[in-house]
Amino acid sequence: MGTFGERLRRLRIEQNINQESLSRQLNISKSSVSMYERGERQPSFALVCDFARFFNVSTDYLLGMEMPAPSKETEITKDALSFEEVEFLRDQLELYRTHVRKTKR
Repeated sequence: MGTFGERLRRLRIEQNINQESLSRQLNISKSSVSMYERGERQPSFALVCDFARFFNVSTDYLLGMEMPAPSKETEITKDALSFEEVEFLRDQLELYRTHVRKTKR
């Protein structure tokens, strides 16, 4: 499932943020971010909340209590969707295609 540090590092890398930038955003030291990621130090509850808000994830996710959200690279297959979801996506695709055709004129 991943430790707090592993999840923090994964989120930071997925969003293309370096440790220094993250530390500045949250007003903590770069070495603290590094130690959290390596599991050498645990953040306060308030800081866990700050990390969750910054990365737009739940504290449960950061603490390993819930499964990760699909990453940007996750492939969605038709088999993984319900009939209603497939129909919704078809409708949205048709709206998009209609929009593109109109804007090309």
